Amino acid sequence: MAETPSQTALLARLRAVGMELFRREGLRFTMQEAAHAIHISKKTIYAVYPSKEALLLDMVDDAFAQIHARKQAILDGPGTLTDKLRAVIIALPEEYTALDLQQMDLLDEKYPRVAARVRRHLETGWEPTLALLQQAMEQGVIRTVSLPVLQRMISASIESFLADRTLEQQGIPYARALDEMMGILLDGLLIR
Repeated sequence: MAETPSQTALLARLRAVGMELFRREGLRFTMQEAAHAIHISKKTIYAVYPSKEALLLDMVDDAFAQIHARKQAILDGPGTLTDKLRAVIIALPEEYTALDLQQMDLLDEKYPRVAARVRRHLETGWEPTLALLQQAMEQGVIRTVSLPVLQRMISASIESFLADRTLEQQGIPYARALDEMMGILLDGLLIR
């Protein structure tokens, strides 16, 4: 059954408030707090999301849909191949970078399906990025490397940043860590 416009709007509002609550409280936020924030009953939330896990899964899917849309905009937009490579690999919507994404260990413990979904998203949807990397190799912008190895290196780095607070404790926020990672990768790959 297709969603009505009012259901679509409610889902969007709930994802947005869920993201805001997650940003402020991490996984401790409750469905009651979400209901209160948008002035609806908890029963109304459970009519569209049968559980907090269902809301979290939808939030993850929506966030990655935004990431993929941003990546596509980068690929279709102006800029050098090098600029596009740097931007597309670490593309994150503004609201997503503000989240405390370093809660993968808690997700693994409390919501393993959500953690698995995050990992699946990190490991899939690489086709446009791989095509851009292939183009960069063919044009001599970067040296020829194994794309599956490079993809795993980037995915593993991002997952490590998500799961570990060490960098944050050293004053390096997640977005800056991604930028540093790309600087290290590209400066090691660029033909001089």
